[in-house]
Amino acid sequence: MQDERCKILILGQGVLASAVLDFLAQSEGDFHIAIAARDSDKLARRVNLARYTALNLGRDPVIEPCAIDLMDGERAAALIASLAPDIIFNATTLHSWWVITQLPAAAFQRLDRARGGVWTPMHLVLIRRLMLAARAADFEGVVVNASYPDVTHAALAAEGLAPLVGIGNVANAVPGLRLAAAHHLQAPVADIDVRFFAHHFLSYRMPSTGATDGAPYHLSIYRRGEEVALDEGDHREIFSLVAGRFRRVKGLAGQSVTASSATAVLRALADREEHVVHAPGPLGLVGGYPVRFGDGRIAVDLPSGLALEAAIDINRRCQKYDGIEDIDARGTVHFTADAADILRDELGYDCRRLPLEECEERAEELARKFAAYRDRVWAEAGAVTRDPGSAA
Repeated sequence: MQDERCKILILGQGVLASAVLDFLAQSEGDFHIAIAARDSDKLARRVNLARYTALNLGRDPVIEPCAIDLMDGERAAALIASLAPDIIFNATTLHSWWVITQLPAAAFQRLDRARGGVWTPMHLVLIRRLMLAARAADFEGVVVNASYPDVTHAALAAEGLAPLVGIGNVANAVPGLRLAAAHHLQAPVADIDVRFFAHHFLSYRMPSTGATDGAPYHLSIYRRGEEVALDEGDHREIFSLVAGRFRRVKGLAGQSVTASSATAVLRALADREEHVVHAPGPLGLVGGYPVRFGDGRIAVDLPSGLALEAAIDINRRCQKYDGIEDIDARGTVHFTADAADILRDELGYDCRRLPLEECEERAEELARKFAAYRDRVWAEAGAVTRDPGSAA
């Protein structure tokens, strides 16, 4: 008898992949879950943990652990072909967003001024390898990607390799916006819905500072389905509430918000019913959008008065705040001069433009120079800490 359950293949076994595994395993959805990573022994134990937890909650999920190395394209394609999943969720990257937060505070602050875009080589390599393996396997399902989809999807679209949609980023800001708008309008949060268009920079920055730093965005707010007329002052108040009264735990401890956004996308694709979920990089577009899911298809969900071209333009202009000047028709990523100069000055890594075909070479160089930088700044921090006279 043919298994009618939606088969979801999760790639990775880090914080995000593990949290998504747990959410799916504990959910009411009837999924066949496969999860693949390089370390089979570690993965088997993590799968058992997911099953223990699900059983405590009355669920008995099917979870199939597999071995994969995305850098081995032939074997990766063979695994995809043999599993034939309906959905692949990629949670792999060569450089997780939180890595620089583990540096000494001063070094982190210097690097953070470059924003997220400068790490694009590290995010492109594995998702590009996955998409090439999926093509080789004649994969007919969809790929959902967590690796900097605001930028990587627009670049990969030039090769016809863009995943269907991303997760996180713009979606992570939406619950706070709903809570803040409900408070501002003195309405139950269940009555409030939003349509938020913003690049990674704004969805990362605004919930921390309560401000946009001048970055463009579009925000429509609805109460019981009717759009509410709000001005810039109302928006400022709502953003302030997101970063104040409704400020959440962030960093690794707050990764469940990203994992829940991924789960919402995966479930929307799996159950084939109509949903609107915020997500970055839909259909190879730059930045983040509200996305309408239905019957395995997606489309940007536009509020009245906002054309798709205008929504894309908002995200193209906003990406400059994340250190990305442009992504051209060949998929080459051009970095802003300020962002590129920070990495040059701090790491000795000079990269003003990133052609797709150079992403692996550039990622290897960036990884090597970041490792040397990390070791140096920690050695300097240790020397300061050990020197009794340094406190003066």
